[in-house]
Amino acid sequence: MEHNFDRLGNPDTIATMPRTENPPRYSRAAMLFHWAIATLVLLEFACAQSFSRFNPGDTWYFRAAYRMHMSAGMALLALSAAGVLWRLSHTYPLLPGDMHRAIHVLAKIAHCLLYVFIVAVPLTGWAILSVRNAPAAILGTLNWPNIAYLAHMTHERRVGLNDFLFPIHAKLSYVGIALVGLHVAASLYHHFVRGDEVLMRMLPRMRTRFTSR
Repeated sequence: MEHNFDRLGNPDTIATMPRTENPPRYSRAAMLFHWAIATLVLLEFACAQSFSRFNPGDTWYFRAAYRMHMSAGMALLALSAAGVLWRLSHTYPLLPGDMHRAIHVLAKIAHCLLYVFIVAVPLTGWAILSVRNAPAAILGTLNWPNIAYLAHMTHERRVGLNDFLFPIHAKLSYVGIALVGLHVAASLYHHFVRGDEVLMRMLPRMRTRFTSR
């Protein structure tokens, strides 16, 4: 026991133990999750605006917007859940060390709220589809399953739950889009004002090939 304690308690020994360091750039998988989720979020919001604010025949009306919104929402839920699990099990680049401590805290809070948004909004959408008994199409006749407990509730309870969940779903969507806008603005601030690598490390490396003659 004394020998083991000495090995673990010796500062010189601890200093030589391997440590998991934060990478300087995001991995390809992290980039894929980030940009795929971002694309689905923007597609979802655009579709929702089309079928909720415009009528057939209007310039911005999209006939298939509702079906696309439902299907893309379920894809967003699955991808977001996988993305959050990936984030929790991997190390990511740190924010620049010269940033003020308060800005670090605010940035972490904003990121956490974004993760809540990309899961909570499609999750409430799934619950709404379940109480309506309207499963989202995945491919052809293959549908995303409803939440069985909600789908088998009485009609009166399902109507009441739908009326309760739908405003929450809509309000969370607008709050989430505001967070996305803030996230984009912060990235542009890092790139054009601070001149650091926060934005570029989420983009694929641009390689220039030279040929010798």
